[in-house]
Amino acid sequence: MRGSVLVLATRNRGKLRELRVLLSPWTLQLRSLDEAGFDGLLEEPGPGYTESALAKAMAVCAATGLPALADDSGIEVDALHGWPGPMSARWMGDGATDEDRLHGLLAEVARRTPDDRSARYVCVAALAKPDAEPVTAHGECFGTLVEPKGGNGFGYDPAFLSADLGITFGEAPDEAKARVSHRARAIARLGQSGVFEPPSMG
Repeated sequence: MRGSVLVLATRNRGKLRELRVLLSPWTLQLRSLDEAGFDGLLEEPGPGYTESALAKAMAVCAATGLPALADDSGIEVDALHGWPGPMSARWMGDGATDEDRLHGLLAEVARRTPDDRSARYVCVAALAKPDAEPVTAHGECFGTLVEPKGGNGFGYDPAFLSADLGITFGEAPDEAKARVSHRARAIARLGQSGVFEPPSMG
């Protein structure tokens, strides 16, 4: 059986690559937005992760008529009361790159809370299917912000020293990060609920 079709509702190439790895245990036909014929905007209305993840998944599902998976995620600095959180990809404005945001975050932490660099990654994954209620799952992982090391991953990964791995996500091989990351845990929880199983024939 080839499995069910699932559209990955993201234009972030790093996230798309990671989702393909995380979804490999299930027999799914994964399609990008382009492959599914979706050329609309992916709105992230917030204010939290859940609202934005649901908005993206439901918009793609409605436009394509296919099940769609989206997530919204961010990094939260404990001493800064969870900032930047859901604004992690946007707090420096639309023109900022991943590198700009990474070094900007480190500069803010060094200025505002140099003695406490503990942080967490948070993810909410949302699955929307035609004629069904959407489903969400939450995942998080813990670590410390350090000077960037490694070129793997994306976003803030090179500066996130994983408490589980003892190295940054930028240094971690894909298979190691896929065991412990916030996104891995959210996807695993969705999978445990049975939402990725093909429809029964009968």
